[in-house]
Amino acid sequence: MQLSDEELGHLERLARLKLDGESREKLRGQLERIIEFVKQLQAVDTGRVTPGADTGTHEAFYREDGTGACLERSEVLGQAPETKSGMFSVPPVIETDDT
Repeated sequence: MQLSDEELGHLERLARLKLDGESREKLRGQLERIIEFVKQLQAVDTGRVTPGADTGTHEAFYREDGTGACLERSEVLGQAPETKSGMFSVPPVIETDDT
């Protein structure tokens, strides 16, 4: 599938990217390969596969949940570079114009 300039521009805006020409074409090629791979996956007939079926490779899928030993909150927070009100304090990941 060929990505149009409009589609690629839309993805750049969504991802808040500003790419130069060479990087833009490299990204276009990578995305086109990903889309083709997804199309191949969609073509696989999974109609006879039971969701969650054990294939013999994921026995842990059926493991019972349980609790175990945990670290004390004070010990964990004591290793953090910064805390606030008994929680980890981290810088904002996404900044918007209205903040």
